[in-house]
Amino acid sequence: MEEHIVIIGNGISGVTAARHIRKLSDKKITIVSAETEYFFSRTALMYVYMGHMKFEHTQPYENWFWKKNKIHLKKGFVKQIETKSKTLHFAEGDTLEYDKLIIATGSKPNKFGWPGEDLKGVMGMYHKQDLENLETYAPNNKVCKRAVVVGGGLIGIELAEMLHSRHIPVTFLVRENSFWNGVLPEAESAIINREIMANGIDLRLSTNLKEIISDETDRLNL
Repeated sequence: MEEHIVIIGNGISGVTAARHIRKLSDKKITIVSAETEYFFSRTALMYVYMGHMKFEHTQPYENWFWKKNKIHLKKGFVKQIETKSKTLHFAEGDTLEYDKLIIATGSKPNKFGWPGEDLKGVMGMYHKQDLENLETYAPNNKVCKRAVVVGGGLIGIELAEMLHSRHIPVTFLVRENSFWNGVLPEAESAIINREIMANGIDLRLSTNLKEIISDETDRLNL
């Protein structure tokens, strides 16, 4: 019987694994994802929000690529893995058997147990669903009067730029005393600090988030 390799996660790791397995063998390959039907470039999500491209333009491969390479795609959320019977159970009620399983579900934004971190409107920026949430809670500066970005990394500064592109006032909380100073030399980090503030971003260095307070609708209140 043909060996069946199932990969949970259709991000860059899962798709790269599928491509290399296909190059080396004719094994049956299935990629499972609850996020989207097709693999997309996560770094391009910011450009979708900023209006530079459409989501369908973020797909690195044409739709025919998967059929041509005999890579099966399944959209569904895996709620349980039975390792003895080698069976995946999906939230939708169906199952899928495998011979070998690769878990390539990627990362997720850090949360540090802040009170209020699960309120409506508190989100990360990693999944397509995060982009959809951003469109819901911050489509413009009438719906979102101010946005707060927590975290002085690359995703944080991208989010600040995204929100700024829609004229939404942004407060940028960075716990270090200078942006990305663990990576950049002091002088270069200082240049970026000045550039962030010159673009109207409320940059707050050496600042740690303590609590997120909700309003009467259980949404965050800044």
